[in-house]
Amino acid sequence: MSSEKTIEQLLAEQNNNSTSQEAEGYTSNIVIDLLKKSLNIHWQQTTSLSAQAIHLERWGYKKLAAVIKADALEEHQHAMINLTRLEFFDQDYQPLTVNPPTWTRHDMLAMINYNLASVREASAAERATIVAARAVGDELTANTMIPLLQGSEDGIELYEGYLKLIEQMGLDNFLTLQV
Repeated sequence: MSSEKTIEQLLAEQNNNSTSQEAEGYTSNIVIDLLKKSLNIHWQQTTSLSAQAIHLERWGYKKLAAVIKADALEEHQHAMINLTRLEFFDQDYQPLTVNPPTWTRHDMLAMINYNLASVREASAAERATIVAARAVGDELTANTMIPLLQGSEDGIELYEGYLKLIEQMGLDNFLTLQV
């Protein structure tokens, strides 16, 4: 019984110290911060992947452009899911920073590595959000993040697969398949 009182006291203290939570009884700024981090990653991915799809189309790699464009649209949906959850908590969700693309034009390996790093970052943020949400009993947020995590892990498989193909067949042969 004493451990329940201690937990209740800790939750009450956390609620009293919290200024960014509007949902009654919600007790984790960490979850809110992780949702914001995930949102910013997905905004960045949407911007970067959209630009890459346009570049790839112009370079003549229509198949790869179609895959990247579909990925950009999925990332937009992931951003909308984060926005919806933050709106539920009545949180400010202005973008912190959307970094400019950091790959060199016409450098396919740099672009793939950039995308791989981005989906790894998203995966880590989504996994951390799930764990933090479950730690405070917020199963809805945790369950909302599972499809986003699956999408990020699919992206990791995609980009790691591209790198493995390039390693095995060479960049020129890989690009020939993308026309």
